[in-house]
Amino acid sequence: MQTMRKPIPSFGLSLKAAARRSLCLASDWAVRNQVRDAWPFWDSNKGRFPYHILIDPKKRAKVPMMWSTCWKTARTVQGLYSAYSATGKKEYLDAANRGLEYVASLQFFEPGYEEFHGAFREDSTQGPHLAYRDGIEAVQALINGYLVTKDERYLRRAVLGAEFVLREFRSPRFPSSIFLPLEGSYTAYPQRIVGCFCVGAIIFAQLSKLTGERRWVTKGAVPMMDRVLRDFVLPNGALGVREEPGKTHHVGASTPLGNVLTNDDGIGVAMLSTWVVTGRKKYLDAAVGWADFWLSVDEEPERLAAFPSLLLFVADVYRLTRDRKYLPLLSRFARRTLELQCIRPKDPLLHGAFIGEDMAARYDRRTKPADWVDLRVTSYALIALAKLAAERPSGWGCAYSCFGW
Repeated sequence: MQTMRKPIPSFGLSLKAAARRSLCLASDWAVRNQVRDAWPFWDSNKGRFPYHILIDPKKRAKVPMMWSTCWKTARTVQGLYSAYSATGKKEYLDAANRGLEYVASLQFFEPGYEEFHGAFREDSTQGPHLAYRDGIEAVQALINGYLVTKDERYLRRAVLGAEFVLREFRSPRFPSSIFLPLEGSYTAYPQRIVGCFCVGAIIFAQLSKLTGERRWVTKGAVPMMDRVLRDFVLPNGALGVREEPGKTHHVGASTPLGNVLTNDDGIGVAMLSTWVVTGRKKYLDAAVGWADFWLSVDEEPERLAAFPSLLLFVADVYRLTRDRKYLPLLSRFARRTLELQCIRPKDPLLHGAFIGEDMAARYDRRTKPADWVDLRVTSYALIALAKLAAERPSGWGCAYSCFGW
């Protein structure tokens, strides 16, 4: 793996120190607010985190706590494994393991529905639907768990989950999004933004390394990334859609970002990961083109999750290329990410989490994104800040990265 020979770059002592402080605050928030149980008060939510929380305590008191779904739990697990790798703090490892056990409990193995085996229930252990993209997040978390703990059970579950992802990707009904197998129905995802589903190339690249099976590359990572390069790379190098995207929390709302996947959902690091396992320069060139696009625009993304999402991607690009032109961009996204952290020492439900529910109006039309702390932004921030805080290659986790595996 050529990337593993790349040393940790210098981000500057002040930025590294700020990233570590922020990382620990966010990780402590996740540990503190994670659901636990103890005899005799068992709780099937054990391992979950707050999905989002209203900052205003009066508004908060009027709604029940919403606990993290499969994908939000899984991404936070990745963030906590990253935090553990960067800091060595065992409480982060313990919280990640608890969260991963909840994710594992969502994996679907109903007799008579073998075509869906390995997929993940999205909302809860008794929820009716399985979600394709969000199941990829669960597989990513299981791979993270295996790499950190060496527990073979996690790798076996990751393989079973990836088998479903690969089967569905190669089936005529792709891009299928939500499955209700017990009801015999499914929902197709719009072709125009199916690029986010192709982030599955990350898990295929990682599993090809961990299992030695090349089919993960030839049947999964390569065709997924070739589809992205064909359909979702714009002439200016940005990742985006070529037609009217409609309302989505991934695409910018106005020009020059109106068709741009400002929250690329991991496609950038998927391109880097595919380059690692193939050596084909077109994937690296596309990823560098995506990073260079952000050097060419001053427009700020409206979606707050975009800042940590772009930060974790640019950190990988900078470590790979060592091109100092990315340092101002990295510093800009780091600053904007750090500004989103909620500092409320007297409110343990908020202190350390990150602000920004990009789908605020869906939950309460009277609210805006900055009215919430949210697990999407917080989990991305955990992963991104852990990269900046890492002191050595072993501290740079595999979450949303072409390094660490």
